[in-house]
Formats: sequence, C-alpha cells, structure tokens
Amino acid sequence: MADGPSTYHRALPLTTGQLEALCPASVFRQAARYAKSAHMVDRLRIGEALYARFHGTRGIYSTRIAVAERDLKFECTCPLANPRQPCKHAIALGLGWLESPGSFHDLDLTLARLAHARKAEILTLLRQAAQQLPEIVPLLDRRRPS
Repeated sequence: MADGPSTYHRALPLTTGQLEALCPASVFRQAARYAKSAHMVDRLRIGEALYARFHGTRGIYSTRIAVAERDLKFECTCPLANPRQPCKHAIALGLGWLESPGSFHDLDLTLARLAHARKAEILTLLRQAAQQLPEIVPLLDRRRPS
C-alpha cells in the first residue's frame, strides 16, 4: 500500500472563479498564500467533500468544503468562521485542491484498495492507525445497531 496521496483524482465542480467570488479580495490573497504553504496538512477527499487541517496563529483548525453541483458549503473551526462567508482557510482548501489535487488522499480509492486486502493486513493498518491516533479506537469499538 502506498504511503503518499493517491495519484488518480476525479474532478470536482469547483473553480477558482467560484472561490474568488465568495470573499473579499484581501481574504482571497491570504488564502492563495495559505494554499501554497505548509500550514495546510492532512488533506483528504471523501466523495464530494474536501477536508484539511490548518496550523493557524491560534491553534489547529479543521476545515471542510462540501461541493454539490454549484453549491458550496464551508465549515471551519477558526475564530473567524462564518456560515455566510467562507474564511481564508476554506478558500485555501479549495485553492489547494485546484492547484494540487494529487496532494490529497482520496478515501474512496483507499477503501477500494482495502476491499481487496487480506484481513491480517487491514488489522495491522488499524493497529498502526490507533497508535498514531488513539481517538479512533472508540469509533472502532462502536457496535452496529441490531
């Protein structure tokens, strides 16, 4: 299994023009710098949504963009997050995708690969993941409703 991001990426209906129209020019300029910086980590695509974490001045912020046709929904844990106008982190997330989709892990591709993996390999991967992210263990312990 590869350690880096997946190399094949499906297109998302997202454009630079859309992102630029959503915010003031000053926010867009800040976002463009963030998109190219090392501040954005843990880049992930799940279906039609993009996720990343940003190392900001007041902590680490979790950011999400959900793309549905031409409708974009933004979420961020930064202090300037606003449901009506995306913060620089949300715009940077979109720009990061447009500039370098290969830098994002694609969960759907990962799950497709894991579907063909041996059970022992999957258990080894889960052990490694739990050692790095202990907070996933309660999620793995959840029982399915009967």
